[in-house]
Amino acid sequence: MSRLAELELRGRVAPWQKFEWVIIALLMCAGFWLRARGLSQLGFADDEIHKWLAANRYLQGDFGGDDVEHPMLMKWLIALCIKVGGKLGWAPETMVRAPNVLAGTASIWAVAQLGRRAFGKLAGLWAAGLAAFSTTFIGYQRVGKEDTLLGLFLMLLLWCAAEAKAAADDQDTRAQRRWEYLGAASLGAMMASKYFLFFAPIPLVFYLSVLPQSRWRIRVRRWFWLVAVSFAVFAALNWTPFMPSNWAYGMSYTAGKQTIHGSLLFMGDLFHNLTTHWLAGTPPWFYLVFAAVKLSPLTVVTAAGGLGLAIWMRRPAHRLMLSWMGVWFVILSTAGSKWGRFFTSVLPAFLLLSGYFTAQLLSWWSSRRASSRASDGGSSAAAPFPNFAAVAMATLLLWGAEAQASLRMSPDYRMYINAFGGGDRNVDWFFPHCDYFDAGFREAIAYTAAHAEPNAELSTEIDWVARYYAERSGRPDLLQTLVRRGESCRGDRTCYVVVQTGRYYFINREAVDNLRRLEPWHVETIRGHEVVKVYRLPPGESPFPEKNLARTGVSP
Repeated sequence: MSRLAELELRGRVAPWQKFEWVIIALLMCAGFWLRARGLSQLGFADDEIHKWLAANRYLQGDFGGDDVEHPMLMKWLIALCIKVGGKLGWAPETMVRAPNVLAGTASIWAVAQLGRRAFGKLAGLWAAGLAAFSTTFIGYQRVGKEDTLLGLFLMLLLWCAAEAKAAADDQDTRAQRRWEYLGAASLGAMMASKYFLFFAPIPLVFYLSVLPQSRWRIRVRRWFWLVAVSFAVFAALNWTPFMPSNWAYGMSYTAGKQTIHGSLLFMGDLFHNLTTHWLAGTPPWFYLVFAAVKLSPLTVVTAAGGLGLAIWMRRPAHRLMLSWMGVWFVILSTAGSKWGRFFTSVLPAFLLLSGYFTAQLLSWWSSRRASSRASDGGSSAAAPFPNFAAVAMATLLLWGAEAQASLRMSPDYRMYINAFGGGDRNVDWFFPHCDYFDAGFREAIAYTAAHAEPNAELSTEIDWVARYYAERSGRPDLLQTLVRRGESCRGDRTCYVVVQTGRYYFINREAVDNLRRLEPWHVETIRGHEVVKVYRLPPGESPFPEKNLARTGVSP
């Protein structure tokens, strides 16, 4: 197995050639197109509607509201898109998701830069191609949540750390300081994207892991200034935490008082999904399963090979990946709350390891081929590395596996389950809440609004989204309730109960199980999967089992 010089994270990295810049530019264009196409074909999810409302409040000078538990940066970007997109006729869904499309496109460049520094240019290009075409990466970078920005700034932070280590070993003090301060700024922007404070130790773990083998040293005074720079960037981008008017809501959210569901359907079973449940919550293997079934089989195999090499060799570049993945998996796997979108901040590590392992495998194959020719009396120079035909074939296989899945699944990228996971038939079994992300709900509300009686009741799990789309359909008269015992369908109105495949919880399980005995009044399907069902109940009829559903004419 060849030992790349880049693995030591020393010296200046080889610059990109013009044709390599062209490849990166083309990958970014392809990645942007895949992320942007059909951006508004899926309606708002519950998380996204709060971003939409908060960004509109920002434009009115109101920085409070119900979304202050999340930092400001993404809402600033959405507000900017509203100002621009409103004049260009963009759909509201497009305005909310556009910042992540752009950040996701920038992530392709960041993967290439980090890959080149850690594993060489070829591995960096392969990883960038995987970032451009990965079905799951694309799908989760199209939703209006903070995880895409978090992942982008985390990659920039790790790239800066790797470059700072290389500059220190090269005794280039000026470059070392520049990269350290850029890393501090990246950390501040990362924290202004999402309050994942436990990601901050990742570069520190890397620093400590390479300390015995490196000249890289950061004095106490420098640490002070790095923290100051990071805090200044954070405060400039995200100053709502310093507003006393928001403290009460923030404390309430931290205590779990704003949680309305608290459970998650995973692999056919229900689990408590609150952080405080720790190992008793959603199982620790959630993200291992996610990695195994949400990337193309070839990406899974090559990433596993790269991880094996990293654990075995443990060179500085490997330690960078292991610090990233180790802290990430230890923290998020032990926490009781887990969501598929969180994986976007560690997914690039798998793509980088995949590109690295493929490059190593090709290097080994080339060396064996050259040795064989030499033993037959030929010259080892007859088989130069990289061999263009071999590189082209590896590129086609590696990128093609992800690209064909992305083209096939568009715009429903998140519904992809690979062959290891049983394919499309298991999309309702693994991660339905995260993968559907309320897809089909907008259409179900539009249909109900077009046919429901005046002043009917609409009982759902996401009343903010239901209210938004009902009003957009010209039906502000529909009474909004949550599917809760003692609240849903209590009056003398016809009641429309909306059941979503992914939103099956402990708190609504009795109602959903009870309604399965009825024929749905309306069903929304995506790729043959029933994702939203609407049940029409007469006045006084409850979706919960204390009412006898046989009165509706359906035999138990």
